[in-house]
Amino acid sequence: MDALEIERQHDDIEYALRADKAEAHEEAGRAIPRGEYGRVLFLSAAAEHWMMRGEVDRARDLLADIQDDPSEGQIATRAVQLQLAFKIGDEDWATSLLQLLLADFRADLVSTSTCHYVGELLREQGDLRKAHRWFTLPLAYLDPDDDLDGVEEMCVEDRAEVRRQLGLPHDRFDAVADELAAMRRRTPEE
Repeated sequence: MDALEIERQHDDIEYALRADKAEAHEEAGRAIPRGEYGRVLFLSAAAEHWMMRGEVDRARDLLADIQDDPSEGQIATRAVQLQLAFKIGDEDWATSLLQLLLADFRADLVSTSTCHYVGELLREQGDLRKAHRWFTLPLAYLDPDDDLDGVEEMCVEDRAEVRRQLGLPHDRFDAVADELAAMRRRTPEE
């Protein structure tokens, strides 16, 4: 099966109205040999659905099985593990995962989507300083005057909100967040 067919199958499961998403993703992932594209994508999605259903041990086992494989999809496997670590209250595991994710970021193995996801998880935990860091990481080499993609815009806006909560001074990316907010308030007639 080629990558497009795998992604179509993933989307068919993920976006359908069905109660067995965890089982369907897991079955699809287990049918793909280790090292072939799609296995990590399906098993990571299965783990997320098992977590939502409160089956944390099953989710943890699936994530442990794929943790050393290259991530597939928009969100790194370690970020999904971080969500689980927070869910079960394992602070040591969460700290270790954050260190690994930072090393992965430095090795250019982490997407902007993963940075935003980690920032959101940290904000939900009330750790605004670390959330600020993760929202800022993908912006480090961007010029605020450049066109940003949708996820970069989300990082800019969420970063600005966290900066306000932390009482940090307004900076160039905060000005971009202000412009984005103003654009959303405008009516189509303007």
